[in-house]
Amino acid sequence: MTKPDEFDRELLHMFTQEVGERASDIEQALLAIEGTGEADEKLRLEEQLLRRVHSLKGAAGLLQVRGVESICHWMEEILAIAVNEQRVLEKPKLDLLLSAADAIRDAARFLEAGETPPPAHGESVVDGLKAAIAKGADQRGGKPKLAPPSGGLKVPDRASDTDGSMRVSADRLDTLLYRSGELLSFNAIILRHAEEASSLREQARKLRGVGPEFAAQAASIESGLRQLATSLRQDMRVMHRAATALDHEVRHARTQPFVEACKGLDRVVRDLAAASGKLAELEIKGGEIEIDRSILSGVNDSLRHLVRNAVAHGIQPPEERQAAGKPEKGRVLIAAAISGDRMQVRVEDDGRGFDIASLSKAAGAAVGKNETELLQRVFEPGVSTSESVTKLAGRGIGLDIVKRNVEALRGTAEVSQIPSGGAAFTLTLPLTLATVRVLEVLAGEHVFTIDTASVQRVIRIHAQDFAMSGGRCVVSTQIGPIPFVDLANWSGARPGQGDVQQAMPAIVVDAPGGPIAVLVDAVAGEQELLARPLGPRLAKVRRYSAGMVLPDGRIALLLNVAALAEAAAETRSPDGARVPQPISATRRRVLVVDDSKYVRTLVKLILEGAGYDVAMASNGKEALDQLGDHGADMVVADVDMPSMNGFELTEAIRRSERFTDTPVVLVTGRETLEDKVRGLRAGANAYLRKDQFDAQHFLETMRRVV
Repeated sequence: MTKPDEFDRELLHMFTQEVGERASDIEQALLAIEGTGEADEKLRLEEQLLRRVHSLKGAAGLLQVRGVESICHWMEEILAIAVNEQRVLEKPKLDLLLSAADAIRDAARFLEAGETPPPAHGESVVDGLKAAIAKGADQRGGKPKLAPPSGGLKVPDRASDTDGSMRVSADRLDTLLYRSGELLSFNAIILRHAEEASSLREQARKLRGVGPEFAAQAASIESGLRQLATSLRQDMRVMHRAATALDHEVRHARTQPFVEACKGLDRVVRDLAAASGKLAELEIKGGEIEIDRSILSGVNDSLRHLVRNAVAHGIQPPEERQAAGKPEKGRVLIAAAISGDRMQVRVEDDGRGFDIASLSKAAGAAVGKNETELLQRVFEPGVSTSESVTKLAGRGIGLDIVKRNVEALRGTAEVSQIPSGGAAFTLTLPLTLATVRVLEVLAGEHVFTIDTASVQRVIRIHAQDFAMSGGRCVVSTQIGPIPFVDLANWSGARPGQGDVQQAMPAIVVDAPGGPIAVLVDAVAGEQELLARPLGPRLAKVRRYSAGMVLPDGRIALLLNVAALAEAAAETRSPDGARVPQPISATRRRVLVVDDSKYVRTLVKLILEGAGYDVAMASNGKEALDQLGDHGADMVVADVDMPSMNGFELTEAIRRSERFTDTPVVLVTGRETLEDKVRGLRAGANAYLRKDQFDAQHFLETMRRVV
């Protein structure tokens, strides 16, 4: 393969774009010919296709891309004969022409990589096209025409394509959108400056009352600040209008109809169905909806995997469909719709749907597991209901790729059963990846953002709202009990100063599998911010979708709602059992010490359910203060805490005269033998690991050490 130094690079770049588009157009035209039942329509499409192939052949000849030129020439031979003799192309020739379109697309990939296709590229396809022409000539009793056909068809004038449009690289559009987003973000900075000027003017006004010697100076400062504030606000309005108009135009320039993301999928359905002895067709709804090209290009691969999955797993063979009272030909539907500032893409089939028993076995879950949660397991790597590995299925990879691709676009993927038979996958995606309307929240010393499109409401959670439901720790809300995740604990941020005994804010968000509550320390506000990619080093960190620069210069991470939902699903009592019933014993006071609000709450629920009185502290120093003021019959403490860790707390308790005999149980994530020995040497009565925590064993330990 040689580098195309001899070509005019600008012309070659234009041709590279054209050859990929033309190959796709040719494929779509061939599928349309095969799909329509009207002979006149088939002939019309054949003549239209002949013109497209002729045009591409001319462009390939101009740039001396001989492989593409040769393929187009022999495709043109077959099409010209069919058009001149008013013959409808039969399936064998359509299959051959589709193979030729594939070879043209392969050539486009070489060109995109900066290389010319090798001289032998497409030779087997050309040989097949020549053989088909020769066979047709024998059947007609004549000799094949080997000269390029004119057929009375005029080569389209390439200059006539200039209809006021022009090609702009995707990178340039991305840069324009980024710059317009910066302008919109800068608008908030100007507003803050205007507010600061107003504040200074107010201070200058107060200065006038200090004494007559300051009055004139203060009046002058106040007048200048008033004019500055007025000018800033006027400039802000002008810039906002200009930035908004620019942003709108750039966004519009970046949009393409959704049907562009579905190109080639009807071919996928056709070929996979034929290879597996099935009949299937593809239907697209909402193809005219205009979508940002960054979303469009990102979702194409996911749609391809979902369509393959529908044909491989969902659509049954014709005889099985007949026995089930269904049409012989299965249907795969892709439907797009706009919902607020999000787009939903639904891919469904009318096949057999999911076998819950097989899915439970593949996922290693109990059959009685909640069906909605069980269905979500199909997105896990390695989970497949196929009994054997084939070219189409069985490796459990495709849906995992779909989930990762959609999350990379800051979207979510969900799956459901269709009552009438079949499965449906729903992809919820943003309309753009550039700017996002977000809710700013604080967790410990860090600020995070949540896409407002996912936010249902902001509520306050009280200590009494925590409960156990089906072995899971949940919070009670107006919409019923829902799982939760403590953002500070989950993100590893230092917890805030609040206590779970006081009301704390929580964000209820829509997530795959249902709503969840995200516990935060504070809600800072809502605004539109520019989303910046995290870069290759953080590309595999699923917890966060993007980074954002706040007007004050701080960095905020955009949370991945799907990852939050998975964390909330794991927020359950460690052994999955219900909270034990109260025991008949004198109520004893237990001090629970942990810097995680979630862990404190969970241990509190278990102990109170067993009949203990519970007090809580967030670190060792706070625990010592509580012991001095209120005392305790025993202490349950974490090891890794700020201010004073669990080892130091235990040693301090053992050194005190008043509490030297108070039992101490350390519950920690540390798992080495050295840590356990250190805890016991510090004076702990028991050392339990969080990853092996069992509620019943924990209570038995408590009874034993008291």
